Parts: sequence; C-alpha cells; structure tokens
Amino acid sequence: MPLTFDPDVIYLVLFIGLWIGVTAAYVPGTGVIELVSIGVVLFGIYLLTTIAVNWWALILLIVGGAAFLAMPFLGERLTLIAAIGLALQAIGSLFLFPQAAVSPLLVATCIGIVFFYHQLALRPALERNRTRSIIDEDEGLLGARGRVIKSLSPVGAVRVRGESWSAHSDHPLEVGDEVVVVEREGLTLFVEAVKHKNEEQS
Repeated sequence: MPLTFDPDVIYLVLFIGLWIGVTAAYVPGTGVIELVSIGVVLFGIYLLTTIAVNWWALILLIVGGAAFLAMPFLGERLTLIAAIGLALQAIGSLFLFPQAAVSPLLVATCIGIVFFYHQLALRPALERNRTRSIIDEDEGLLGARGRVIKSLSPVGAVRVRGESWSAHSDHPLEVGDEVVVVEREGLTLFVEAVKHKNEEQS
C-alpha cells in the first residue's frame, strides 16, 4: 500500500524549500543554502507523487516564487512583480490539491510570514550587499590610472581598466593624457592628470 501524506505537510515542505532557495539568491554564500533548498524541494516533489496534484496550481506557486528569485538580479523596479508573485503563490497554494485542499489558515500564515520575512530581512540584506559591492568597486577605482579618450574641458571621457567612463577634471586634458582617478560619483569619475597629481604629492 503506497504511503500517503497530509496535504498540509506536503505544502509546507514545498513552500519552505522554495523560500530557502529565495534566501540563497538574496544572501549568496558557500552554496550550502542552495544545496539545502534543492534537497527540500526534491523531497517535496517526491511527496507530490503520493497525491493528486493540480499542476497548473503548482506552476503558479513556482512562478510566484520565481518573481522573488529574480529581484536580486533585475533590481527593485520589479517590486510590483514580486507582489503579484506573492498573490500567485497564495492562489497556487489554495488550489494545489484537487481532493484535499491545503488549510486556508496555513496558507495565510505562510504568505504573511514570507511577506514580512522578505520586507524586514531579505530586502535589507540585499541592500547591504549592493552597498558593499559599490564601496568595494569605488575603492578599487580610486587611484587607478587611465587615459583620456575624449577631451576634458572640464567634462569628457576616459578609459580606466578597460572600461569607458564619463569624467570630470578641474584642468583641461587632451586625448591620450594619462590620468588618475581621485573620486567617483555615480557613473562619473573625477580625474587628474598624473603630472598634476605628482606635483601635489611632492
């Protein structure tokens, strides 16, 4: 006789596995979280083989989670899509099993928990990671040398570490002049001619 599992238990396993995966996308690390997510999801898929499933509802559940998975890679402009994803997860959860529905109270509790988890934990973690990346990038650019590719008078363009940047200089600079980066503001570099920089230090 095949084993049967409670629909609420199967739903919880799938939902937890999905959100462990979402967490891994927001907080990249050693790969342990990713492996745990894969293991839990595979176990959930095994449990699905023991009960009748509305596959369209399962797809809604997965697509809803994918909206959150996409946000770290595509930016905060997808916040609305993530909200829609939360609604899709709720609909998919309620209609996941045709013969024995998941408890609406359990669904509401899970959706409420992950909403606050996303807003209060994952989004701040994502912002911290982005801020740290920008700081690291800034520190890597400061002091880097490059060459003018469009005359600066005072605005032009330079090539630094193989990339072209808009640039600003207090002194006119011509194409080919060697420069050093002294500051960055968004996508604009503030540069000085290497000879001017050397004069200031001497």
